[in-house]
Amino acid sequence: MTTLTTHRSGRDSRPARAIDDDAPRAGSARVFLHYTGQSILTQLRDWAFLGFVIVMPTTIYLFFASIYGDEGTDSGFNVAALMMVMMATYGGLGAAMNAGSQIQSERSSGWFRQLMLTSLTPAQFVAAKVITAVAVVIPAIVTVFIAGAARGVRLDAGSWAASLGLIVASLLPMVVFGLVIALWFKPQTATAATTLAMLVLAMLGGLWFPLDMMPEAMQTVGRTLPSYWANQIGSWPLTGGDFPWQGVWVLGCWLLALVVIGALGYRRAIRTSRR
Repeated sequence: MTTLTTHRSGRDSRPARAIDDDAPRAGSARVFLHYTGQSILTQLRDWAFLGFVIVMPTTIYLFFASIYGDEGTDSGFNVAALMMVMMATYGGLGAAMNAGSQIQSERSSGWFRQLMLTSLTPAQFVAAKVITAVAVVIPAIVTVFIAGAARGVRLDAGSWAASLGLIVASLLPMVVFGLVIALWFKPQTATAATTLAMLVLAMLGGLWFPLDMMPEAMQTVGRTLPSYWANQIGSWPLTGGDFPWQGVWVLGCWLLALVVIGALGYRRAIRTSRR
């Protein structure tokens, strides 16, 4: 939008001067797109990271599917299909939780401080990190799905797409969780905190073995975790029945709480970087 300003002196007026209000926003958009693209390329070039979040879940799935995959369930689906979603969720969880890995590097190298001097807004910064994480979460899930199809899992195209979309959407709180850890912890300890949190969420959330096999107290805890509901919601296109709306509420509560904590951590990181 362009506005006109006029300087008046008595009855005379100078020619109106055009001020382009869209210029700062256009510059901010260019910075956002460039930063997002560079973040995605940097993440995709990290072969060790990609191996961790893609190769490991796929290998674990193929191993356990070869042992238990031919067994059936009461719902009529074989274990291989349900294990496929479980390991796809686990792989996506690892990719989501590591969304803050670049923030750790940026903070330790001083690049985070430089970003604060650009026209990049806090919302754009977070959006860039979320988009970068999703760009890795999707391949982590799809790779396990491909392994499942090769293993003999047969679903219609709608079920494949629905399961993928639901898992990605359900893991968004975990993307924010990874950002929160990166903003609140020092770069030297953030990686360890991220790994520990991911392992706890995977174990107690029933991504390594079914929640029903755990003690009752652990089952109660597990049903409050986003990792458990990400698996349940992602499995719904396969199992059918009533949609797990309780999981949507749990994920929403986690997302809201993490956004608030993340906003406080962002402000703290800025203050720390400027010292």
